[in-house]
Amino acid sequence: MITNTPLDGKDRRIVLKMFVRTVIFLVVLLAVYVVVFLANQRHGNSLVVDKSGAVDLSAWNFSEDGRNYLDFGWQVYPNQLLNPKDFTYPEFMDSTLPKYDASKFPHYSDVSISTNGWVDRGWNAKASPEITDPMKRFNFATYRIVIKVPKDSGAIALDFPEINQAAKIYINGVQYEVIGNVSTSKEDYEYAEAYTTIQIPPQGTGIVEIVIPCSNFSTPFGGIAIAPAIGTPAQITEIQTSSKIWLSSVLTLFLLIAVTGFYVSFTFMRKQKYYYFILIISISISYEFCDKVFNPLPLYWNKLLQATFFLLMSLVAALYFSSLYPKTENDLFSKIKNWDVLIIFAAICAFLTVYWLNPTLLNNKSTIVANTLFASIINLYNFFRVLYMTPRHPEEGTFHLISAAMGSIIFSTMLIRSPQIYFIPLHSVGIVILIFGTALYFTIRYVSNYNQISRFTVELERAVQEKTRSIARVNAELVNANQMLLKNEEARKKMMSNVSHDLRTPITAIRGYIELIMNFKGKTTKQNLEAYLNNMHIRSVQMEQLIDDLVQLTRLESDNADMMLQAVSLRDMIENLYELYVMECEGTNKKITLDLPDNDALTIMGDPNRLLRVIENIIVNGLRYTEENGEIDIRGFRETALLGGDSIHLIFRDNGIGIPPAELPYIFDRFYRATNASVHKNGSGLGLSIVKSIVEKHKGKIWAESREKMGSRFHILFPGANARDIERAKAAQDEKRNEKKTDKM
Repeated sequence: MITNTPLDGKDRRIVLKMFVRTVIFLVVLLAVYVVVFLANQRHGNSLVVDKSGAVDLSAWNFSEDGRNYLDFGWQVYPNQLLNPKDFTYPEFMDSTLPKYDASKFPHYSDVSISTNGWVDRGWNAKASPEITDPMKRFNFATYRIVIKVPKDSGAIALDFPEINQAAKIYINGVQYEVIGNVSTSKEDYEYAEAYTTIQIPPQGTGIVEIVIPCSNFSTPFGGIAIAPAIGTPAQITEIQTSSKIWLSSVLTLFLLIAVTGFYVSFTFMRKQKYYYFILIISISISYEFCDKVFNPLPLYWNKLLQATFFLLMSLVAALYFSSLYPKTENDLFSKIKNWDVLIIFAAICAFLTVYWLNPTLLNNKSTIVANTLFASIINLYNFFRVLYMTPRHPEEGTFHLISAAMGSIIFSTMLIRSPQIYFIPLHSVGIVILIFGTALYFTIRYVSNYNQISRFTVELERAVQEKTRSIARVNAELVNANQMLLKNEEARKKMMSNVSHDLRTPITAIRGYIELIMNFKGKTTKQNLEAYLNNMHIRSVQMEQLIDDLVQLTRLESDNADMMLQAVSLRDMIENLYELYVMECEGTNKKITLDLPDNDALTIMGDPNRLLRVIENIIVNGLRYTEENGEIDIRGFRETALLGGDSIHLIFRDNGIGIPPAELPYIFDRFYRATNASVHKNGSGLGLSIVKSIVEKHKGKIWAESREKMGSRFHILFPGANARDIERAKAAQDEKRNEKKTDKM
C-alpha cells in the first residue's frame, strides 16, 4: 500500500510557487520559439509575376536589399521530365524572354513552394485545361521558373536546401547539379539527399531560367520542399556559414557546461543525473550533425542516424528523470522497480531493429507519426513522474518541473519541418536555453549556498573564537613539528639515496683491488701491490671526506645545531687564510689578491669555526677550478642601509672554468656538481651545500654569478654586528663557562 505524507500549508505554497514559475518560464520559452520560428521563414519580398509568367526582380538590388526567396511563381509539369530544350515561345512574346510556351505541356502555374512538396501547390496555383489528375506523392515532375534580375547585378548564387529525392538543376540551359538518378520508373530511380548551392556568372540579358526535373519514389514530400534563396554569392554562403556557426556555438556551450558540470557534480548526492543530462545534450548535437546540410551522407544514412539519435534521446531522457529522486518504500515509481525503463528500452530496440533492417520506412508519414507519438508518450510519462515527485521532494522542484517541460517541448519540435532561412532547428534553441538556464540555476544556487555557509561560518567563528585560541597555537606547533619531520624524513631519504650511490663507487673499487690481490696469491709485483694499496687509500680518503661532509651537513640542518655565537672579525679571518693560501700557491702561476678595509674589522656575530669553513671552501673551490694562471680576487666591505642595519659583503672572484648558465640555480643543492666541474675534479657535491647552510644559519645570503670559461663570482652577505649583539654574545659565553664550572664541582 502506498502511503503519502499530507502537505501542510507551507508546503502547498512552495509547490504552488514552483508551478507558477514553471508556467511563466514555459510562456517565455514558447514566445522565444514563436519569434525564432517566424523570423526564420523563407518568404519572398517584392515578388511580382508579370503577364509572361516571369518573376520580376529587375528593380531588386541584391547588394542593398539583400537576398530574396523564390517561394512562388513556379510552373510545375506533373508526370513529365523536361529539359530546357523542350520549351519554345510564341512570336508575340518579348524575344528577350526564355523560350516558353505555356500551352505546349500540361502544367500548374504560379505554384508556391511548400514543405509538403508538389502535392501542396498553394492557393494561387492554376492548372492548365489538360490536367485532370491530381499530383501523386510518389511520381516525377519538372519545376520551372523564369526570373528577371537587374542586368548589372553581377554574379548570382542560389541555394537548394531540399529537393526530394532525385533531381537535375538547369540554369539558363546549363546543367549545374545532379542529385541521385532522375527516372520515370522506380527501378531506375536512385535516392539521394543534398544541400546544394550554385553560383552563376553575370547575366547580361537579366533573365535567369531555372528548370528542375525531379522524381520521388521514396518520401511523402516530393519535389522542392524549401524555397531557394537568390542573392550574391556572399549572401548565399552566409546561410550555411551562419548555420554552422550556430551549431558550433551550441557545441562550445555544451563543452563548457560539460566541463564545469563535471566539477559541480561532485557535490551531487546522485551523479547519474549529471551524466544523463550531458548525454542528452551530446545526442542532440549528434542529431544536428547528421543533418544533410552539415554532413550529407549517401542513401538513407542521414535519416537513419537521425532516427537512431532521436529514439536514443527518448531512452536517456527516461533514465535522466528516473535518476532525479531517491528510491523510497512508499514511492510509486520504486514499486515499479525500473520496469518502465526496461519497457522503453525494449520498444526502442524494436523500432531501431525495424528501421535498420528496412530504412525505406523512414520516408513514410506513418513512421514520422509513430516516432512522434512514441516520444510524446515517453515525455508525458516523464512529466507525470516529476509532477508526482515534486510535492514529495520540493527542494529542487522548480528545476525538475522546468526540465521536464522543456524536454517535452524539445522533443516535440525535433521533427518539425520548416522552410528556414538559417538552419537553426527549434529544439536546438531549446537546448541553448536549457544550457544557459542550467548554468544560471546552479550559479544562483551555489552563490546562495555560499552566502548561507559564509553567515554560518562567521557566527561559528564568533562563538568559538575564545575557546580555540589555545588549540590553534598547539595545532600550529604540531603542524610545524610535523612539517619539519616530513622535511627531515624526505631529506634523509634523499641523502641516503645519494650517499649509497657515492659510497658504492669507492667501495666497489676497493673490493676489486682486494680481489685482485687475493687472486694473485703472491705472484703480483711490488709495484702493482703498491699501486693497488695507493688507489685503495685514495678511495678510502674519498669515503672519509664524504662521510665528514655528511655529518657536518646533517648537524647544520638540525635545529639543535650548536652555534657558538661570538663577535668574529671577518677581516682578520680572511687575512689569515690569505697568508696561508698565498704560501701554497708559491711555485705556481696562480695568484691571490685581497682587498679589505683598513679601518673596519668587518665584525659579525657567528661561529668562527663554521665561518672559517665557509671562506676556506670558497677559496679552495676557486683554486681548484682555475687553470695554472688562475687569479683569485677576495674583496670585503660594509654596506650601510638607509634605514639602518649594516651588512658585510664578501665577494670571491676567479677566472676559472665557470658554471653553465642552465646549471647555476642548482649549484647549492646537495650532491649536485656541474657537468664541467665533474670533468676537471672529483668531489662529493656537498661543499657548496654546507656553505649555504652555514651562511643561512648566520642569517646571511649567498649567491653566485658565472659565465662559462670566463670565471665565477660568489657573493656572501652577513648582517653586521652592533654593540648590543657583542654584549649579548659575551654574556652568553660567560654563562656557559659558569655552567661548565658548576658541573665540574
